[in-house]
Amino acid sequence: MNTDIYTDGIINIALKKGMIRIEFGTMSISEKDDSGNPEIFSRSQLVLTPQVFLETFGNMERMMQQLIEAGVVRERDGEQRGGPARDPETTISGKDRRDTGGERRTLNVEVRS
Repeated sequence: MNTDIYTDGIINIALKKGMIRIEFGTMSISEKDDSGNPEIFSRSQLVLTPQVFLETFGNMERMMQQLIEAGVVRERDGEQRGGPARDPETTISGKDRRDTGGERRTLNVEVRS
């Protein structure tokens, strides 16, 4: 059986009990929040091992590069694209370096076996 799933976006992502859990949501067409914006409700969850998450992230990075090359989206000036997802052999080491200047963060990642 082949099932298509539509989502309006990721509403939460977390590491729980060693698994990456991504919660997807959809907007209500009838219910609004206090500001008048459509309420977003949790509809489904994707649960991945860290290795599969890393591979998936790499695929998304490659798709983003294809979208840039096709002119569908454009890179911001000065933004550097690259990082661990470019290399499918990369693993999570837990070293997460955050830039305090509001710039894109870089990760040195490695999945532990």
